[in-house]
Amino acid sequence: MKKQLLTLAVVCAIAMGATAQTEKGDNLIGGSFSISSSKMESPNYEKRNSYGINPSYAHFFSKNLAIGLIAGANYSKNTNNNFDSYYNITSTRTSKQKSFSVGPVVRYYVDIVDKLKAFGQVSGTIGFLKTDETYTGNYNYNPTPNTKFTQYNASIRPGLAFFPTKKLGIELGFSLLSYNKIDYKGDAPANTWYDAEAFDFGFNTFNPFLGFNFHF
Repeated sequence: MKKQLLTLAVVCAIAMGATAQTEKGDNLIGGSFSISSSKMESPNYEKRNSYGINPSYAHFFSKNLAIGLIAGANYSKNTNNNFDSYYNITSTRTSKQKSFSVGPVVRYYVDIVDKLKAFGQVSGTIGFLKTDETYTGNYNYNPTPNTKFTQYNASIRPGLAFFPTKKLGIELGFSLLSYNKIDYKGDAPANTWYDAEAFDFGFNTFNPFLGFNFHF
């Protein structure tokens, strides 16, 4: 009888330990990363690669509701090869962009089953970005050299969080809605790769992210 009671106590302790810490007064720290790549072959070759990492910290002010700060560091590279069949000339334009941002983040969890929760996240950031372009070809085109601009971003990101242990959350999500604005301090540079304002809907520009959070 004592052995059975001991076994039951151990099972209960494991079950309680598997419950994620999303109660009032808890904290989470961690982040997410994303990688995206696209390529177009016709009529001219174009390739776009981007990489991003978003560390964050938040405090649970009530059950399942966390508010904190999020930062972002991103790098992207765009390459375009344009072939002019009339003159038999190929021109290559390459653009590199680096950015860093920080701002508030709000996240709310919804219980699904044991160890699995859905979440919705809203964030807004401000930061700076640096662009650098190179060009090779015979056309009269002046690329945008090392330039810096201010960037604003707001996004809504839903996802799922799996908790293999009480303290570790593994997440998979995507950007459902996002708004991005670049302050060019006047008119945008001619032939820029980056729109002054852009509004994206996630199902059209699907870019999933993978995240890890430590709850304590």
